[in-house]
Amino acid sequence: MPAVDQTAILLPRPIRGFDGTRFEEVEHLVGDDDPDTALCGVDQTDVPWNQGFPVCQACAAVAEGRLS
Repeated sequence: MPAVDQTAILLPRPIRGFDGTRFEEVEHLVGDDDPDTALCGVDQTDVPWNQGFPVCQACAAVAEGRLS
C-alpha cells in the first residue's frame, strides 16, 4: 500500500453553516450585566442590535441553560 500524505487529507475550515449563513453573520445575545459581551464570549462593543441575522446557537444554548 502506498504511503499517503496526511496533509492532503485535511479539509479547509468551513465558512458557512448548514443553512448557508456565514459564521460571522449571527445575532449574539447579551446579558443585562455586560451588554458589550455576548453570552458565548464574543465582543459586542459597538455592534448594532437586531441586524436580522439568525441567533448564535452558542448564545441560545447558554440562555436556555443548556451550557453554563
